[in-house]
Amino acid sequence: MLHTVCFANFHIDPCTKLRTFVDVPRTLNTIPATFINGKHDGPTVLVTSGVHGSEYPGTAASIELGRELTPEDIHGCLVILHPVNVSAFWARMAELCPEDGLNLNRVFPGNPTLSRTYKLADFLLNQFILKADYYLDLHSGDLQEDLHPYAYFPGNASEEVNNKSREMAKQINVEYMVRSTATTGAYNCAALHGVPSILVERGGTGFCCREDIDEYKDDVMHVLKYVGMMPDYDHGHLHTFTPQELTNIEYLEADRPACWYHLKHSGEMVEKGELLGYTTDFFGEVQDEFHAKFSGVMLYMTPAFSITPGRVLCAYAELPEGYVSQAPHNHIHTHAVPKPAEK
Repeated sequence: MLHTVCFANFHIDPCTKLRTFVDVPRTLNTIPATFINGKHDGPTVLVTSGVHGSEYPGTAASIELGRELTPEDIHGCLVILHPVNVSAFWARMAELCPEDGLNLNRVFPGNPTLSRTYKLADFLLNQFILKADYYLDLHSGDLQEDLHPYAYFPGNASEEVNNKSREMAKQINVEYMVRSTATTGAYNCAALHGVPSILVERGGTGFCCREDIDEYKDDVMHVLKYVGMMPDYDHGHLHTFTPQELTNIEYLEADRPACWYHLKHSGEMVEKGELLGYTTDFFGEVQDEFHAKFSGVMLYMTPAFSITPGRVLCAYAELPEGYVSQAPHNHIHTHAVPKPAEK
């Protein structure tokens, strides 16, 4: 049955579209939002973008979908936040929030009594995520990350939520999907609270390319059709991939400030024992070398030269035995760098 829905302080009647700014309590922040309460009964779906302010294609796709879709298209209620982290968006700030230097995707479920980022996480969880039947979080490689498109789905929630999330991830036109073992992040937090959720990664290095925006829009529409929100949607184009599920992913991090030389690009295959990159000091003296612990595929790589402790250098995942990638390499290219000289 059609009904009025409530998010934050907004009440949206059936057959209504509202585009507005939502105030985040006890902060100076507002979030641009589009609410579409449809003409037909159906699920409630939340789409967020810009959790990290400099991950642009998902935000652009969200803005365009919010403008283009109408209540006549929708079965249920669609809520789009575009972007979530407005202050980081304007600051062109990678990963962190300018007010307190925290990563929003690392502080869920949040806390209304702590700093701005904790308050934002608490607000998103209680006023939006927990009111949804399904949740999609759109990300990219950040300013310093060259990324091969892929999707995450939760692996630590209930079996029912994990399975529903996996089926959502299968609707995304990417070669790989990764079962997450983490408990942090908006989508993992949502799943632990019973909301089937996925995180999708497209684009990176500060680019906002038309092809990534269009692919993102197509991803969202396929998921909306799958969950019953857009049953009449005619697929824009056939998907190239059925995502291959990956379960073992390795994140390499630097433990000291250094200059970083990467030897692999996103989307490339890696062999066990292969040198993935190395770091030096300002005099070119090698500090650390990083070798692959197993054979697999490079999901994302940091091509930035300056590296600080705790920042991810690259992430690669193990492939099932016999699997051969069918995808072209990422369109972002950099010049090859030499391997380190013998000490």
